[in-house]
Amino acid sequence: MLNSLKSIFNLKPDSQEENVRNFVLVFLLFLWFVNPINKLIVILFLILIFVLFRFTKNLGISLVLGYFLSSFFPIGKIYYIQLLDIKNFPNLVQLYPIGLVTRVQISVSDVLFAFLVVYSITVWYRKKINFKKITIIDFFLIAFFFYGILADIFVSSNLYFSLFLKKDLFEFIFIYFMIRFIIKDQSLLYKLFLSILISFTLFESFVILQQFIHSSPIGKTLEATFDIESFGQGSDELFFFYRPIGTFIHANLLAMYLAAILPFFAYLITKSNKYFLKIVFFLTVTSLILTLSRAAWLASLISFLIILFYLEYRKKKILIRSLSLKKIILYFLLALPLLFYSVPRVAKISNIFQEGSGLNLRLRQTNEVIELIFQSPLFGTGTGLSVVKAMQKNPKGVFAFFPSEIHNYFLLQAVENGLPYLGFFVIFIFLSLKRLINYKKKSSFFGAVSIITLIIAGLFQPFILNKLLLIILAFNYDRISEESYDNEMEKNSI
Repeated sequence: MLNSLKSIFNLKPDSQEENVRNFVLVFLLFLWFVNPINKLIVILFLILIFVLFRFTKNLGISLVLGYFLSSFFPIGKIYYIQLLDIKNFPNLVQLYPIGLVTRVQISVSDVLFAFLVVYSITVWYRKKINFKKITIIDFFLIAFFFYGILADIFVSSNLYFSLFLKKDLFEFIFIYFMIRFIIKDQSLLYKLFLSILISFTLFESFVILQQFIHSSPIGKTLEATFDIESFGQGSDELFFFYRPIGTFIHANLLAMYLAAILPFFAYLITKSNKYFLKIVFFLTVTSLILTLSRAAWLASLISFLIILFYLEYRKKKILIRSLSLKKIILYFLLALPLLFYSVPRVAKISNIFQEGSGLNLRLRQTNEVIELIFQSPLFGTGTGLSVVKAMQKNPKGVFAFFPSEIHNYFLLQAVENGLPYLGFFVIFIFLSLKRLINYKKKSSFFGAVSIITLIIAGLFQPFILNKLLLIILAFNYDRISEESYDNEMEKNSI
């Protein structure tokens, strides 16, 4: 029976990417079931990096992969900071009894990042870094980061807090340049990056299904929160339904991740004949639907249409030929339960223009945020302080009743650090997407689709997955082999 399973899934135990994928998945499941304390998790991640080094014989790649994986788990030492005493907002006292607070964290990934820095300094000291390869795109990324620091120094009323919130962005930008200038074997890093995505997604699907069945978090250390989010109060929402969050801090952030990695799994399916990859794709779609995130659904739909256009009209693949009646019936039966689950959520879209809907809330937020941008167009309000400034400026505005950041990542950057800050970021993204397309490779195209997915989802959320975005943009796709995942091209890829 074991041999039959190996035959079905084309498992190759001697494949390097297979070994990494399997070990990482076992590692994550071990953490889940053992449920260790934070300090032990740090030690276990260091062991993971050591094992990855044994597999790859490349310390730089092992450190990047270990850090990337650990960055998805917001566990560590947590500190709470009060941003505003809400005694003048009696309607919020019951929900926020200790005032408007936020949390900052020293996480496991921060510890691993220290090892990355030491390694990078060592490589730099040995003069193995060629800075002549730096491009205008890289300069815009540098300008984006340092202008944000400058803006906080000029306007932030809580400078240390604002600068601390830049910590994660600094680490991800550091990883970006490490991949660009230090990692030589881009092809190996890319293949193992995809292996890590598969392992982590399978693990998240396992957690999501558990949470969905229990209609609550499970209570494991790896989970970011044990609270059940209040959901369904808007006129375009369901009355109440638990939304699984996996190990993320919010269901919408989880959905953004799932939507952004679907193009990569579609890429692998077009290159490989593994049924295993199709199962991973199906589990990812299932998990995405369970999040009930309409923004992520929209982003996924658009990315799916782009991929179809690319395969049909650029690669001249006639996809309909690969669909038999048997396959259509099977796909329909698999999708039927998900359709029943998601249709009520989709149906509520008809109420988006009503008072109290999600769109109405975003429009009201946008109006007040634009006023703040006009008030300080160059430097903004300071990182993490836009809600406080909005409440102080308009005590009867939307933020006084819903004290959450503007649900548009790009407007959030503009209001907190100024229009030039947003400008640097938009130019960096635009030029990076142009470079991805100019590679004229299948891997870079699907990477570009993933970035577009993140951008679309970010238009409706106050966050974006910078770690995923920057790593995708850091790769030199000219140095990445276009060989399939298992070195066997599938004649009928879809």
